[in-house]
Amino acid sequence: MGSLIAVLATLAGAVTAGLMQHLSTASAARRQRAEQQQRALAEAIPALLAAVVEHREHQYLKVAARRDGWSDTPESRAARYAARSRMTQAMDRLYMATDDAELLSTAQAAVDAATAVGDAPQDQFDAAGVRARETHTTLRTAAARHLHHR
Repeated sequence: MGSLIAVLATLAGAVTAGLMQHLSTASAARRQRAEQQQRALAEAIPALLAAVVEHREHQYLKVAARRDGWSDTPESRAARYAARSRMTQAMDRLYMATDDAELLSTAQAAVDAATAVGDAPQDQFDAAGVRARETHTTLRTAAARHLHHR
């Protein structure tokens, strides 16, 4: 009887140790996944902010050239499209890094406002630029809050 109790105690100990190891491994994997997601988000947000600024700059230069009577060149058009592509790629990276609807909506508003700068009628150009800078600031603030309070 004593040896049966010893065997059962040994088995219970082994099961408990195995369960604790499994829980520890699962917890470490969750922590690692969360850290990877946080790093991806910390990389995606500044990339998007920079791409929005670059695209907005190209839109401004397009309008300024028109104001000065310069015609659009294939080179400037190619640079604008490349900037827009980088902005789209940065937005895609953000979507892969988070599913936070509020942050994604704020990011989309900044992208849309940067794009609108180049399409604004002459009399609304300055207001479009202000809106683009404001949405950029809103995104920066929301992103920082999101990164630092997780």
